[in-house]
Amino acid sequence: MNIRHTFLTVLAVMLVLTPAVALAQGLGPVTEPTGTQAGADLPAAILNIVNALLILAALAAMVFLLIGGIRYIFSQGDEEQTAKAKNTILYAIIGLIVIGLAAVVVNFIVGAVGAGGAVGGVGGGGP
Repeated sequence: MNIRHTFLTVLAVMLVLTPAVALAQGLGPVTEPTGTQAGADLPAAILNIVNALLILAALAAMVFLLIGGIRYIFSQGDEEQTAKAKNTILYAIIGLIVIGLAAVVVNFIVGAVGAGGAVGGVGGGGP
């Protein structure tokens, strides 16, 4: 019962702090419209949506990292529980690495599309 109480307390604290993390990432309320025409800011809108999803995925991976650590602490030397906890921690770290790489790839691709198909605006063929 004590483990369940600790887990629920940690989960409640994380849920309370999630809006603060989102606001720190710039996901707060929008005060002004971002575009003047329909579809004029499509790459930026897609980038904002994907970045928000990547942040949520990173938060989920952090929760699993925390769960793995708690499971490792409370395994009390049981080899099976220790192995499960180590696997949870390992997979959470792998997930964070994949999420980070996905963020880099998405930002690169959206930046290339937003620059007229050329990376950094070089060779875009403008007037």
